[in-house]
Order: sequence, then C-alpha cells, then structure tokens
Amino acid sequence: MADVDTVIYLRQSQDRTGDELGVTRQREDTRKLCELRGWRVVAEYVDNDTSAAGKRQRPGFEAVLAAVQEGRAACVVAWDMTRLTRNARDRLRLLELGKRQGLTVAFVRGTDLDLSTPAGRLTADILGSVAQHEIEQKSDRQKRAALQAAEQGRRIGGRRPFGYEADGVTIREPEAAAIRDAYEAVLAGVPLGRVAADWNARGLTTPQAKRDGSPSPWSAQTVRPVLLNPRYAGLRAHVTEALRESMNPRAARLKAIVGPAAWEGLVTEETWRAAVELLTDPSRLTGPRGGRGLLTGVAQCGVCGATVHRGAAPARRGREGHATYRCRAALGHVGRAAEPVEEYVAEVVIARLERPDAALLLADDNRPDAGQLRREARALRVRLDSLAGLLADGVLTEAGVRRESAKLRAKLAEVEAAQADAGRVNVLGPLVGAEDVRAAWEGLDTDRQRVVIETLMTVTLLPPGRGTRTFRPESVVIDWTA
Repeated sequence: MADVDTVIYLRQSQDRTGDELGVTRQREDTRKLCELRGWRVVAEYVDNDTSAAGKRQRPGFEAVLAAVQEGRAACVVAWDMTRLTRNARDRLRLLELGKRQGLTVAFVRGTDLDLSTPAGRLTADILGSVAQHEIEQKSDRQKRAALQAAEQGRRIGGRRPFGYEADGVTIREPEAAAIRDAYEAVLAGVPLGRVAADWNARGLTTPQAKRDGSPSPWSAQTVRPVLLNPRYAGLRAHVTEALRESMNPRAARLKAIVGPAAWEGLVTEETWRAAVELLTDPSRLTGPRGGRGLLTGVAQCGVCGATVHRGAAPARRGREGHATYRCRAALGHVGRAAEPVEEYVAEVVIARLERPDAALLLADDNRPDAGQLRREARALRVRLDSLAGLLADGVLTEAGVRRESAKLRAKLAEVEAAQADAGRVNVLGPLVGAEDVRAAWEGLDTDRQRVVIETLMTVTLLPPGRGTRTFRPESVVIDWTA
C-alpha cells in the first residue's frame, strides 16, 4: 500500500517547559515509518500539552477527522493508540468515520488497523478501551495519593503560591509581610482595592504572569482569593470531585479543610476565619467599599435614615463649588457642606479617645480562647475522619454515620464561627493610649477612620435649616455605641 495520502497526528499530554521535545520525538518516528512504507504525507497536526482523556476539544484531532472526512487522507499515522485517542467519545467518532471512509490507522508502536473491516474496528476499540482503562486506573491512584497528601498536610505541587517560594513551604518574606498587613487591613475595614494598590506600590506582582509574559499587577479580584485561601492559616484543604461539582471552587475549598498543613501559616486560624467571614458575607462588611468622604456610607440622613454620600455642589453666582454630603435616597432631604461636618466629627472622636477612661474601650471579657478553639476544631475533624473506619468495622451503620456526622459538623461550624470572633482585630488599638491621639488619628487613611467612627458612634446629619450659613453642632447628632 504505497503512495497513500497520509496525515500525521502528534500529541503529548504535558509540556511543562514548552520545548515540545516529546512531539519532536514522535515526529521523527512517524515520518520514518511513512518513509519506509512509501506513504505521502499531506499534512501534520499537533496537539501539544493537551490531554486526550477529558472532554476538551483537541484542534489537531478535529483537523485529522476533517481531512479524512473530506477525502484528503486515507491513512492516519500516530505513535500509538494512546496518542490518538483515550476516551470513548473520540474513539467512537474515529471508528464510525473509518468505517465510512475506509480509513487505515498505523502506529509506530503497534500494528496497522483497517477500520473498514470489523476485525480492524474491534482491535482499535479494544486498544482504545485499554488506553481508557489505564487513564481511569491512573486517575484513581492520583486521587488516592492526593487525599493521602492532604491528610498528611503535604503539598503536591502546582503554581507557586504568593507569599512562598516555588516549593510552597519556604516563606518569601516581602510577600508574606504584605499578606499579613492585608489581613489586618481587611479586618479594619480597608477595601480590597486599596490592598491591591498597596501591593502594587510595593512592587509585588501576581505569581502568574500575563499571556504575553509580562508581570500581572494586583486587583481587588485577584487579592480576594489569596486572602480566602486556607493555606495562609496553615490549613490543608482537599476538594473532592463531588464537592467541586456541588459548588464553586472557592466555596468548596473553604468547606474542604481536612487539618493542619505541613507548612507554616502566615496568620492565625482565627485571623483567617474572621477575614473569610467578612469577605464572604456582604451583610457583615465593615464600612463602604469606596468613597473619599469621611462619612460616606457611615453617617445617616436625619429625614429618612438612609446613608449619605459626598459629592460636589455646583458653582453658582460667582461662588466656587464645594464638597457636600447628601442623602442617597432623596435629593431634597439633607444637603450639608462636608468640611465643617467632617472637622466636627473628627474632633469629637479625638476628644473621646483622649479621655482617661478610653482604655475601657479595649476591654473584652467575652473574647474566646483562641488556643482552646483550635484544639477543639482539630479534635472534631479527627472524629469526622474516623467515621468511615467505624462504618467499615461495623461499629456504626450508615444511618448512624449520617447522624453522627451531622452532629459533628454542626459543632464544628459553631467552633469555626467562634474562631472568627476571636480573630477580629480591635480597630481602636492604635489610637487608645497613643502619646498623641490627634497625630495617630491623622495618620490613619480614610477607610480606617470610617471604621473607627462606626465602632464608636452613630452619626446622623439633620437638615441645617433654611437660610442657615453657619455650622451648628446640634445639627450633627452623635449616639455613642462604645
């Protein structure tokens, strides 16, 4: 069967270095086979760094089928069957096309198969089934190894995590310091966008570069998954296939913590859980996500109770415009000049924090014991893991395991919630007891100042009254909450 129009198909599943050495070896061997047989190579199709086991479409393989369908090739040459197809869907498409078109498939490591004959199709189907079986066996081994590694707290590879070196264990201190500062900032009410800006200002970039190879800066969207990652609390998560299919990957990772990790965390578990609670529950966000005004999203309208926002009043009759606070709900409710209101509220805050009894604001006799909570959470996870063994030994029935698992998970949820409470930072700490409270206040950014105000008081802005041109303190109502 000489002088046959032939297409060559080359594929390797992984090419970590991008040098295509595996494809190059296949190319040399397949072309040598075609030369020995006297076959005419009309095209070569390549799927580099592409698995043949999954559902993702392979452009090179699709091009091979198109060439055969259009009559441009009567023979396909590959290194072996595992390079050509390793899933039932693609194998069936190849067999049906081979039967219609009278296709011959030849392998460097294997025999020629005439797919126009029942025997050829049977052999191809058997070889393909063996290849698929090997994949499934390999997948089972990998899943079991991944579970074992997770239970032991070990890392099994992947992209370099921010804050650590490529081994995922050795701490990269400049990045680790930025992460620690970010947790503190988020718990103090700083928006993620400001955290991203801080990391960019430090010259830090994400571990994954852009497609063109250039450094990728941080944004609120990329900072968020970093802070939600349990690895930074020294915890190991293992997301099973069932869990991944039931929820989005980030939520699954939060639900899939199996125990302590082999590497050192960057913050305490309490700090991490407190940040997770804030970042995943919009109703618990402290302060607004943005806004330049000190009282934006903090002060209330004295007419309807909606929050106010800062904007610019238009210039009129030769007078320059100025910043104002207005009700978000209705234009005619409250309109106040921003500067005198902000100055008054700031002075009230400073005066409160300069009082001799300001230290009482930090007292928290009900704060839970973080160490005890960690030990309790670890014990509950161990008990959950032991349920499978009790079922296998016949100590518990399936119904008993379900009941016990529900009890343990409910208790674990309570402990984790208490850990989040224990991890919250006290936003007043840098101010109470400071030698110069005013300097400490002025040293805070606007986001942190807003959180301090929310912690201490509720601010309500009343309409100033028709024709009023001077600031009246009684038009700013302050109700102390701390």
